[in-house]
Formats: sequence, C-alpha cells, structure tokens
Amino acid sequence: MNTERNNLFIAGTWQPGRGEPLATIDPASGAPRQHGAMADGAQVEAAIASARAAFPAWAAKPFAEREAQVRRFGALVGEHAEELARIIATETGKPLWETRGEVRSMRAKIDISVAAYRERTGESSAPQGDGRRRVVHRPHGVMAVFGPYNFPGHLPNGHIVPALLAGNTVVFKPSEYTPETARRTVELWQSAGLAHGEINLVQGTAATGQALAGSAAIDGLLFTGSARTGFALHRALAEQPQKILALEMGGNNPLVVDRVANL
Repeated sequence: MNTERNNLFIAGTWQPGRGEPLATIDPASGAPRQHGAMADGAQVEAAIASARAAFPAWAAKPFAEREAQVRRFGALVGEHAEELARIIATETGKPLWETRGEVRSMRAKIDISVAAYRERTGESSAPQGDGRRRVVHRPHGVMAVFGPYNFPGHLPNGHIVPALLAGNTVVFKPSEYTPETARRTVELWQSAGLAHGEINLVQGTAATGQALAGSAAIDGLLFTGSARTGFALHRALAEQPQKILALEMGGNNPLVVDRVANL
C-alpha cells in the first residue's frame, strides 16, 4: 500500500503521514481507496506547535485583513464549487444536488460569521469608581477542530471560519471517512494565503483525535460529531476550565418508509 501521499498540512508544508495507512471505501462501488498514511503522535504535536507559532502574528492582524483572507477563501470555494461538490459526493455517497447545497452553505457561512463577529465583539468604555471600565475581546489561541463525515465541508467550516476570523489558529482533524474533502478544502485555504501555520491538517482515526484532544498545548476544541465521542471529549477536558470546549453532537435524521402511492 502506498503511504507516501502528502495528505498532512503542517507549518505551510504538505507532507506524508508517518502513522498507519489510511484507506476508505467508495460508498458507490465498494472499492477501496488509498489516502496515504495517518499522522503519528509527533506530527500531531508538530501541527499544534505550528499553530502556536503562527498565533501571535495572525492575532495581531487587523480584523479587516483576516476578513479579507477568509473572503478570499470563500471566493475560491465558489470557483471550485463543482469540484468540491463531486469530491464530497464521492466520499459520502450523497447525491450531487445535496453536496452542491453543502458547498453553497460553506460560502454563506462567511457572511454569517463576519456579522456575528461584528455584533458580539465590540469594545466599550465607561467610568467606574475612580477609574474607567473597558471591555475588549481577544483571540483565545490554538483551536482543535474535529469534523464529521456527513457534512465534511460545511460543518467543520462552521468552526474554522469563525475561529480564524476571531484571530485564533487551527489544527483540523477531519473524519477518517472524508480525507479528500478536507485535503481539498485546506488547499483552498493555502491558496487564500493561510500558508504559515494559521491552519494545519492532520488525518487519521480516533487515535489521531485522541492525541490532538489530549495535548496540553491546545487552547480549545470545537467538535461536531457523535454523542459518544462528544462525551469522551468532555471527560478528556474535564478540570481544564481554561480551554474552550464546544460540542455539537447526536443529531437525528429520522426517515419514515411507507408504501408509495400511485400518484
């Protein structure tokens, strides 16, 4: 099995994983698809260190500059919308009409996130006692982002875009079932100018996620996925109130199957 494919993005460089081989099954044909190798523990720590090193400069940029780069990413998503939709469809087995809608949601998230940032992060100052009270907002640091398989473009994007706009840096661990969607998305971030550690990509299964979540060097974890994994992450970050933990988990999509009437 070929494990030399460059499927990790660390410190602005694409590189092969050094862990176990990473393979998926094409949901349409059942054929195996090879994706190189997973990140090992040292590569996970290297990705976190890269995000840490990039944090001061990224956080110091004026919001308008961060917004411009995020909007450049959005423009690139638009330019490559059909390609992204087909990658998502190939990996998830979803129909193209649905994956095209997912890609549109990725672009729409940027306007939503910019508006939310402006609404929630204003500064204020007022007299208080013998001095003045001032309220400001600051970036938090290195955010680990975990993405699910069912909406591998839109849902992690919903964490990554606001985190970057706010001045945080990111280590992204996608689902092991959708590595190509993650790789192509991060390539677009790179093309948008985030090529100096602002966003990093580590691929792998639960062991990779455990290494990332268990690192003392992250400042927060943003997760969308199963309730079981969410509970495990909650336990792993217990007694660490200095870390941001956002969990979106356990969504249901019930289907009712009945006889089809002849209309």
